[in-house]
Amino acid sequence: MEVILKRDFISLGYEGDICKVKDGYARNYLIPRNIAVIKNAANLKTLAQMQKSLEKKRAKRKMEAEILKGKIVDITVVIPMKVAENGKLYGSVSQQTIVDALKEKEIDINKRDVHMEKHIKELGEFDVEIKLYHSVNANIKIKVINLDENTVAEESKEENEVSVEKA
Repeated sequence: MEVILKRDFISLGYEGDICKVKDGYARNYLIPRNIAVIKNAANLKTLAQMQKSLEKKRAKRKMEAEILKGKIVDITVVIPMKVAENGKLYGSVSQQTIVDALKEKEIDINKRDVHMEKHIKELGEFDVEIKLYHSVNANIKIKVINLDENTVAEESKEENEVSVEKA
């Protein structure tokens, strides 16, 4: 069955796209959730009328994605984590961890847009791809550091600031 997407859907496409899906998936999931409509003459006519507004929306989203790419392309995200004696992390750095770290820098993205082969489980620097729009991708650097070293560095920095204020 062919359907017309009413909004962006990660695994199928973007608003206004025509997709071929199984009948049950369309009837039981996409159509009841108002994600898609059946491709027929009436809906194709409606889609044709909406094409201009869809093109404007897409152009606006792409422009916003380009602006966001400009903001995040030079960012290095530092993530402090607890480390075992053998150098392995307690836990791992996941997509959600990266999204949370970016939110601290006032950059809001969806965790589905962060593409990693696997979770990061060791110290070091890593490149992570973020898909912002169709063909707009940005790579950011993730630097995983030892939480204990980070707290020691912050304490010494605070002591230096206090000693400067006293002088």
